Amino acid sequence: MAFAQSKPVGERRRGSVGMGLFAAGVALVVLGNFRSGGKHGEKHAVMPEAFFGLKRMQAAHIAKEAFPGAMTGAAVMSKALWPLWWKYAMKRGNTIYAQSLCADEINSDKGHLGRLFTEYYYNRVFPLGGIGGAPYGGKTGFGAFSHHVPDGGNVFVLFGPHIGFSPKGEPGKFLRSGQKKLSTSCGALCAAYKQCTSGSMPADPKDMEQTWLREKLGPKCKDIKESSNPMVELALQAYKVIEEEILSIVNTGFGTGNLVLLGGIQINMPYGMPGFFKPMHFSIRAEGREPENLMSVFER
Repeated sequence: MAFAQSKPVGERRRGSVGMGLFAAGVALVVLGNFRSGGKHGEKHAVMPEAFFGLKRMQAAHIAKEAFPGAMTGAAVMSKALWPLWWKYAMKRGNTIYAQSLCADEINSDKGHLGRLFTEYYYNRVFPLGGIGGAPYGGKTGFGAFSHHVPDGGNVFVLFGPHIGFSPKGEPGKFLRSGQKKLSTSCGALCAAYKQCTSGSMPADPKDMEQTWLREKLGPKCKDIKESSNPMVELALQAYKVIEEEILSIVNTGFGTGNLVLLGGIQINMPYGMPGFFKPMHFSIRAEGREPENLMSVFER
């Protein structure tokens, strides 16, 4: 997709000091909540990277090596909100928020991007996604959501699949609270991959979301299997089909405001660590205006 050019570097730098202050403010709010245990009394505290310990540091290194450019949810949140707030006047009161993330409950753990946006900034969310993170709400779901926008207001959509890492840094596996054995993450994507590589399965009207994942990932499973890291490649390929679906269902016909899309891969890290997020798409568009690529904000 072609994007309009962003502003010159010199113009962007004028806001660098303000961006730092804005990011610091976001970080204080988020870290303050982590230290107080959040609103739900979770027993797992989220620690700064300096306190991860050797095993967790190794897991973090493996995850960031598998997904270059991945950063904590709090970092993604502050970097993404700054240009929207400073350049486009997109505030909480004039913007509605939706997300198309996997329904897996670990995606709402402390430090995960979807929870940060929902609980600490927008305060409410329209769920577009289901298992695997695909936007099963479709055109009707997006249409209903976008017509809830305040007059002259804006729409923000976060989307993407997820992948877990075990305490030893194994991709596609996660040690869940209260369990002794590892489980898959994302379970739906891993199941679709297994189903595709073990033979064909018919569509099941009583399992529509998994059927969709199987159909979309089926043509990609051979390449996934032959890759050097199938679980990482599975997440990357899942992202591609989810992004394609998102772009096919959204529109800017809801009014005069902006539509912002933030896509990437949610990375579930072992408990005690914040969730990471690998940004892969960040754009803004409006009726009668070409999409503008905002990915450069994550390079600062």
